[in-house]
Amino acid sequence: MGRLNPMRLNLLEQGRATEWLASFVMLAFSITLSLPGETLASPAFRAFREIGLDDAAIATPMALLATARICALYINGTLPRRTPIIRMVGAIIGACVFSMLAMGLYWPVISFNVATGTGVGTYFVLALFDALSAYRSGADVRLAQQFSELSR
Repeated sequence: MGRLNPMRLNLLEQGRATEWLASFVMLAFSITLSLPGETLASPAFRAFREIGLDDAAIATPMALLATARICALYINGTLPRRTPIIRMVGAIIGACVFSMLAMGLYWPVISFNVATGTGVGTYFVLALFDALSAYRSGADVRLAQQFSELSR
């Protein structure tokens, strides 16, 4: 096995805090949409309304995805047999969801000359860190395979 450079090693050995953070942000977003009132009535969410989405249409799948990802992170941390592939899939889905949120919030800016909000940058950063988490989980898959080969 080749020698890892310190930067890459540091990236791979960090905990799953960003995965937990992204999962709970997604859950909080879905809970916020589930509260009384129409959150998507805000001008910032114009793109979502124009394609026919309402609060429930976004909140329900996001709540399911977030809950599944939280369960996968919990299982991965407690079971003796690691399941990093499930974490990787969750991180890829999270990166897609946060990218779509960022693009949806930015669409009114470029289409209707509306001022941008803080959500665009926030969700874009979350998407980047979920992509990083997917990379890290992929590295964990390789390490888990190497470990299982050594223990045979």
